[in-house]
Amino acid sequence: MKRKYSKVIKRIAAQEGVSEEIIYSEIQKAITEGYNNPDPAVQAYWRSLAPNGTVPSPEKLIKILSKEVSRDNKK
Repeated sequence: MKRKYSKVIKRIAAQEGVSEEIIYSEIQKAITEGYNNPDPAVQAYWRSLAPNGTVPSPEKLIKILSKEVSRDNKK
């Protein structure tokens, strides 16, 4: 887990009363479920986010989405 994101994971874990590893794992599961959604529109969106064809890690997805938000805010 990248240091930059570990503070957020740590805070969530403390709030939920579970380990940081569990929080990270649950976030990764949610990303994987979204990535594997059979809906064609959802698949197209994921392909636009992760064109290399691999399920992104939580850190990678945050980076991708941050760039997308920045791009949208410049419009």
